Amino acid sequence: MDKLVFIITHGEEDAEKATLPVVMAVTALASDIQATVVLQSSAVWLAKKGFAKLIHENPFPPLVDLLQQFLEADGRLLVCQPCMRKRNIEPSDLIDGVVVVGAPTIIKEVAEATNVLTY
Repeated sequence: MDKLVFIITHGEEDAEKATLPVVMAVTALASDIQATVVLQSSAVWLAKKGFAKLIHENPFPPLVDLLQQFLEADGRLLVCQPCMRKRNIEPSDLIDGVVVVGAPTIIKEVAEATNVLTY
């Protein structure tokens, strides 16, 4: 099975770059393509409870809805632990369904992917 990894490095400072890869990941899952989203840098804020409600880039659905749809479709949402630590985000601050990971897990996901897209 094909596998795509979407690495997001933008948060509220660029709503389009925060939203578009989640749209693509949801679309991949709907097309029977395995999808993993990795949040790094300021994108780790997107996994914080309540934060994604603040982001809505037209013409796409609100980011909070897209993330919920992605997780409900069995997408993997990985959050960079060192990036969280830098921003004083605790695992208990995160939405349900995310997995906190370090570099070895991200490297493994990238190595196993058919393609990797970075936003």
